[in-house]
Amino acid sequence: MTIISRQMLSQITWVAGSYGVTQGLRLFTNVILARLLAPQLFGIMLIVNTLRTGIELLSDVGIGQNIVSNRKGDQPDFYNTAWTIQIIRGILLFAIALLLAQPLADFYESKQLIEIIPIISVLFLLTGFQSPARFILQKQQAVRKIALYDISMAVVSAIVHIALALYSPTIWALVAGLIVATSVSATTSFFLIDFRLHRIKISREHVKAIISFGKWVFASSVVFFLAMNFDRLYFAKQIPFAILGIYGIARTFSDMIGMLVQRVGSMMIFPKVAAFAKERSELRPAIAGLRLKALFATACGLSILVALSDIIILILYDDRYTAAAFMLPILMAGAWFSILSTMGESFMLGIGKSVHSAQANFAKLLWLVISVPLALTYSGFIAALGAIAIADLFRYISLSYSQWREGLSFFKQDILLLGLFAILVVAWRYIFMQLGLVADFNTWLAYGSIMNGG
Repeated sequence: MTIISRQMLSQITWVAGSYGVTQGLRLFTNVILARLLAPQLFGIMLIVNTLRTGIELLSDVGIGQNIVSNRKGDQPDFYNTAWTIQIIRGILLFAIALLLAQPLADFYESKQLIEIIPIISVLFLLTGFQSPARFILQKQQAVRKIALYDISMAVVSAIVHIALALYSPTIWALVAGLIVATSVSATTSFFLIDFRLHRIKISREHVKAIISFGKWVFASSVVFFLAMNFDRLYFAKQIPFAILGIYGIARTFSDMIGMLVQRVGSMMIFPKVAAFAKERSELRPAIAGLRLKALFATACGLSILVALSDIIILILYDDRYTAAAFMLPILMAGAWFSILSTMGESFMLGIGKSVHSAQANFAKLLWLVISVPLALTYSGFIAALGAIAIADLFRYISLSYSQWREGLSFFKQDILLLGLFAILVVAWRYIFMQLGLVADFNTWLAYGSIMNGG
């Protein structure tokens, strides 16, 4: 078996293509909603979505990862047991969210949260009952079917959110849109694979296997959530909701590239490495060439996006969101280390070493917990932004050490690619400045001058 094949390249095309379409739809939706709704509404929803994600991840036992990685994952007894555990978890999370509504509203000093959180908690029930069919298809590498499903759901979400915002340009348009879109997704998931294959089932053998594998997924998920969302949770308490909403838009853009690589990693690299039948010593040579080509293409594309990112904000959004034009280039440049780290995590999960992901995310979290409050307190928002941008460097360092210990190190390759990426960013920015497509350095700084002052 080889890692590189024409079939895999075709699958990557489907993964990347569907991701591009879905993100394009979400971007279109975000731009329309930004024109219909006030920035502070995005700040409130940023808190709500972050807390919702946190509650989910703080109880994650890796249902999807279990189905993909376990050799019995596509057998009815196994995935029905996994589905039953998922349902029980969803019910428990619903109850927990109801109990936390008042304390969270008090902590963030927002009366709206006490009304929003109980309604949003219904999402835990919906996702709890959602079919595990998507994970089964992922294990079977039915990439095309998953891609078409994701695009369909993105279309539904766009239509629902925009229609509700036009009808009622309030926070409730965002809340109701999320619930309706999730309901459609949960319902249609049962039609991906024969509905009759899903039934309540508890197998002690499979429960033991799921929990055994999931304990490190749980640990990794807890640290991953805190590492990915510490900035949002901290800023929600320290800066106005309007600025938080603007920051959330910049983060959404900067996260897109990393999410694409994460998608490719989870749907392609992780299953391929997990199914690699030859000796471990043959794994690195099998993936080195494809990895280099993929990261070279990523460096070329990402460098152009970094160089143009501020003008993208200025074109798509009105003057209320100008500060995001300063934030985005900084955050997007830091996405390079996120890309390297995500790819490394996929390799580690593929060989069954999920503990390394938890260690790497802990290194990132430790940096954020120390650096961001200090930077914001003593140097202002811009310095805190810089600390956030380089946070994934510490995640990458940890993963690089783990990969070296497992004989999967690509450190020299990464150093060359980093140098190439930096040179390309500077070169593209200079070219675009000469062409008059982007602002000069002083004008770009002016976009963010309000942040330290406000």
